[in-house]
Amino acid sequence: MAHVHRVGGDIDAFCTRCKMDLGHTILAMVGTKPARVRCNTCGGEHNYRGSSAPVRKGSWVPASERAARPAVTSWEALLREKDVSRARRYSAKDRFQADDVLEHPVFGIGLVQEVRGDKISVAFKADVKTLVHGKG
Repeated sequence: MAHVHRVGGDIDAFCTRCKMDLGHTILAMVGTKPARVRCNTCGGEHNYRGSSAPVRKGSWVPASERAARPAVTSWEALLREKDVSRARRYSAKDRFQADDVLEHPVFGIGLVQEVRGDKISVAFKADVKTLVHGKG
């Protein structure tokens, strides 16, 4: 049997202030669905967002859950088989592919390791940077 929600009733919801699923009191309904709730823990009022945390693009993910990147033993090993003299000057307007060698005005010579839509991961001598490309 489905639970019937009503104004003044209790419901579990994601609290935007506490950042957790907690008990809330229903303040307003739209039809048969809760629309506005008050957190029973902190007293904060917000729109009802369901009982699980919203998934945001680019949200933080623990290191243990991120895909492991292969370890680079040395900068020279990355560029050993590449023709650095043919490095293309970096521009956000140009498109790059994996294993392309580029020359960045600040970071220097870099090797494109990964392409993700309009972003590229580029290994430079000091660090791996994420740059945009194809914005022309």
